[in-house]
Amino acid sequence: MTSCAGITYYKPSSHFCYIRLSHPILSLRPRKDLVETLLHEMIHAFLFVAENNRDHTDHGPHFRSHQLRINTLANCQITVYHSFHDEVSSLKRHWWRCVGGCRYKHPYYGFVKRAVNRPPSKSDPWWGTHLATCGGNFEKIRSPDKPVKGVNKTTTTPTTPPPTPTIPPPNY
Repeated sequence: MTSCAGITYYKPSSHFCYIRLSHPILSLRPRKDLVETLLHEMIHAFLFVAENNRDHTDHGPHFRSHQLRINTLANCQITVYHSFHDEVSSLKRHWWRCVGGCRYKHPYYGFVKRAVNRPPSKSDPWWGTHLATCGGNFEKIRSPDKPVKGVNKTTTTPTTPPPTPTIPPPNY
């Protein structure tokens, strides 16, 4: 998961509920954000199981009441939407740009940026509109750096690798 910090799934037939958290996003954030994201998803899980709520995007009055209660009791800042936009953006390392006329149009200027190496295609919901209004092809203009095979790392310019973010275990 590279665009949301967490998601809760519920299978009504088995009453099984589980939460997925995004390691790529949350490993770049303080532990507090991990805890608050987990609490956010736990509210969804509670509403799925206890109130038969099926809407994964519902942040209505029931969600808000639990959010406010937990924020008050636990001195948290659970929010409805995360603000991890820089982290999400940093994970989009595959870039394409249209060679057609949309490259000069606001708001995207022909750019498509993704975390996965999947070029724009007919599987994108906006593809039909793009073909009808622009018709241009996309060229890949950026990829993540890949290590070169056969090159010994000791012979290249020494660099310090970025620290690996870790989430420390709670102190009980």
